[in-house]
Amino acid sequence: MIFPNLKNAVFGYVNLDLEARGWFKQKNIDHTTDINILLEPQKCQEFIDDVHKKYSLDFSYGGWMEDRTFLWKDGYLEKDKNFIHLGIDINAPQGTEIATDFESEVVKIGDDYPLDGGWGSFVVLRHLSKPIYLIYAHLDRDILCKLGDKLDIGIIFAKIGYAPFNGNWFPHVHVQVIAEKYYSNIEKNWDKFDGYGLKKDIELNAKKHMDPMEFISLK
Repeated sequence: MIFPNLKNAVFGYVNLDLEARGWFKQKNIDHTTDINILLEPQKCQEFIDDVHKKYSLDFSYGGWMEDRTFLWKDGYLEKDKNFIHLGIDINAPQGTEIATDFESEVVKIGDDYPLDGGWGSFVVLRHLSKPIYLIYAHLDRDILCKLGDKLDIGIIFAKIGYAPFNGNWFPHVHVQVIAEKYYSNIEKNWDKFDGYGLKKDIELNAKKHMDPMEFISLK
């Protein structure tokens, strides 16, 4: 279970791009002309809180291969139109402890602050029984593991971070799978590695970055 301290919490799937469309309409905001207020972490958290209240949720998840053209309009993704989300976002309070769902090895720990829209603090785990790696991003800077650690199931290794240190996002953890056959090349070109891709590459990216929900548990 990824959040041991939230084992009795109510959670559910949400499509944030669709929810954002409805939220802007409800707030009478012209998304076509106004600068996207969701790029501000505090405003985006207000939006997330409203979505959770709407569905009576304590936290939510979603986003794998989701088109987020509306959600992140005006952000850094606009330049190349890389709006397809390659992992999942689990939208939970800052400071929420994150635990391993599988036996793993810590192979990379990094922090790209103050890059706006970046990973912030992140940890990459190698799954010890599957040919995959998983990146956990937008973490608190107080990482609770070190490079080379072997982690058993249920070990708390990080916490959800907060802006601006988490890449300047609203509090959530981004979890993304990297298939083993692609990892070495990604590692060599880490500065170009991102959590979003092009719509035309969605079939390939679905193979490179499988659905994280196959490997983690929310309950």
